[in-house]
Amino acid sequence: MKTERMMTGRGLKSFAWGLTALVMALTSTGCGDECVDAFDCRDQGAPPEGQRYACVENKCELTTVPVPDAGAETDAGTSTDAGTTTDAGTSTDAGTTTDAGTSTDAGTDAGTEPDAGSNDPCDTAAYDPKLGTLQLQTGFVAGEAATLPSEAGPVGVTPGPTYSLYTVVSKDSVGPHALYSLGTWPQVALGTTPLFDVAAPSDRGPSASLFLSPFLETDGQRVLTGYTKSGGGFPGSVGVYDSAAPSSPAYVSAPSNFSAGVVPGAFLINGGGLDTVSAGLAVYALKTDVTPYTSLKVGTLPPETGGSGFTAVSTNGVAMLGYFSDDTFLNEGRAVAPAVIAQALSSGTPFAVADAPALDVGSNFVAASGHGDGVSVLRGDYVPPAYNFAGTDVSRFAFTVTNAGATVSVGARQPVLVYADQCTRVTGLTAIGADLLVGVDDKNGARLVRIQQAQ
Repeated sequence: MKTERMMTGRGLKSFAWGLTALVMALTSTGCGDECVDAFDCRDQGAPPEGQRYACVENKCELTTVPVPDAGAETDAGTSTDAGTTTDAGTSTDAGTTTDAGTSTDAGTDAGTEPDAGSNDPCDTAAYDPKLGTLQLQTGFVAGEAATLPSEAGPVGVTPGPTYSLYTVVSKDSVGPHALYSLGTWPQVALGTTPLFDVAAPSDRGPSASLFLSPFLETDGQRVLTGYTKSGGGFPGSVGVYDSAAPSSPAYVSAPSNFSAGVVPGAFLINGGGLDTVSAGLAVYALKTDVTPYTSLKVGTLPPETGGSGFTAVSTNGVAMLGYFSDDTFLNEGRAVAPAVIAQALSSGTPFAVADAPALDVGSNFVAASGHGDGVSVLRGDYVPPAYNFAGTDVSRFAFTVTNAGATVSVGARQPVLVYADQCTRVTGLTAIGADLLVGVDDKNGARLVRIQQAQ
């Protein structure tokens, strides 16, 4: 199975934030294969209107969605419809100029309600200027909102108190893929000059097809990005842009890198390996408090893990570390205490993610972010046959830390935003200080909205 996280503008819906949106085959589909069926192509993100992804010869390709024709069962010119009951469907009558589709027939047949296709409820729905048709729940308020540039990909925010934003801009799978400034909240504007190339030097050029990872994490000084490629184990790399040394970015091999988070002195990466450390799907750390950076495995995922999962870190240092479960066929998340993470970073001995308390999400989820002293997740699932994502809500789980940071308890699920329909969709989540920055998209455009806890 695959998972996705997106935070994108309209021009990058085919790439993961999850914007976003990717969104990365993270389980085995065969050496060099992207997919085995259409379900595996969810990580390609939202297809253009009128198209969907299909698995063709183990590759995800765009195909045209069949559209009901004017010659269908209830319309003019069919063998069972055109003309009168004594005339319709004969070889000498059906479809002639005096019957099918004429000016006296089309108005009662081809243009009737079941066929016209003009009753989209989203055309008449009421849209809030910030949240569209999403419904804000008790205990939360909508703060500032800003338009998200159409070129924007995954979005990351510095810790503050001044919140600088970054994004990745990519034209298509062959690039170029570059990190850009996205301004300072809430003055969101795409910078004019790229800061660094997301692709490692060996992966640049017209023959290098890359899948951008749906994360962009920053500790205030450094920015972490990633990508994968087709092939056994889904090879890829993470890149680190250091604002203190902008001309010297670092690139580290990181197969199957899918999500990441920031803890003191390190980036946590949920994937299949890091640099020379290769232990399969696990939680790895890129330590940034030493020069050069060092890599180690810090967390062992449960045996039922079938794919990488989500990573989100709260303001009180708890890391929600996720995995896709082959037992439940859902994304799962567990809350690892800050002292447990610190011990693994210092000792090099990995902790067992399964030992941490689980989040009772109650459904699948496809995005996660720190949200104050807790995390928020985007609940919902992919609906066949096209496996388009249908969201239900954004919900928050509070974390309480005790025992000198060694113990964490998880609170009950608290809805933040609820889908009234599918007219407005959440495209991604990321933390902005103690608040939640939500990517929103609907007929009125893509935007970022800051959600704060009511005081």
